[in-house]
Amino acid sequence: MYRFLLISFAIACLSIQWNSTPSSLNWRQVYYDMHPEFLRENIRSIKEDQLLSIPIDLQKKISASETVILVDYRLPSDKKRLWVVKNKKILVHCRVAHGKNSGETMATSFSNQPESNKSCLGEFITGKIYIGEKGLAMRLHGIEKGVNDSAYERGIVFHSGNYVSTNFLLINGRIGRSFGCFVTTPFDNYRILTLCRNGARLFVSGHQQIKF
Repeated sequence: MYRFLLISFAIACLSIQWNSTPSSLNWRQVYYDMHPEFLRENIRSIKEDQLLSIPIDLQKKISASETVILVDYRLPSDKKRLWVVKNKKILVHCRVAHGKNSGETMATSFSNQPESNKSCLGEFITGKIYIGEKGLAMRLHGIEKGVNDSAYERGIVFHSGNYVSTNFLLINGRIGRSFGCFVTTPFDNYRILTLCRNGARLFVSGHQQIKF
């Protein structure tokens, strides 16, 4: 009987301690960091609205009114490394593929050369939406000479691919790779194109020098 009372008292103390967390918001953020793919959209937005998931250097590219696309190729391909931001709110946060000759899981080599099958860095302006062999796509214009100004000629665009899916990631340990294009899932590609066509700015970061 005495042992039963001790156990009951211990359980009650643990229950009181658990319920006395500083705030439910803090716990939601902890859960978001642990398993973002399993949380409800309204909980995920708590963190996304604060722009905390965006690297500081890319946060500086965010405009007060314009829609911008941010891509951080310093992150591995299994991480969500693309953001669409408008009015300082994250509207899209998803995975994006890099070029197959830029690296496997990490993108470590970049190029402005046609047929290099590598991703390119720098600032771009989005162009028109069209339907091509990859389905719904959006053209890009690189505006940095010698860094990405061959993007349009190379056919570097936004399009969708099933190899960016969660199923592909779980089976292979990474998402698939492109010929240099920015590839997302069909759902995310549609959202990006709808939000960003004709004149939105795209900023792409990486940690390696450009290879010409």
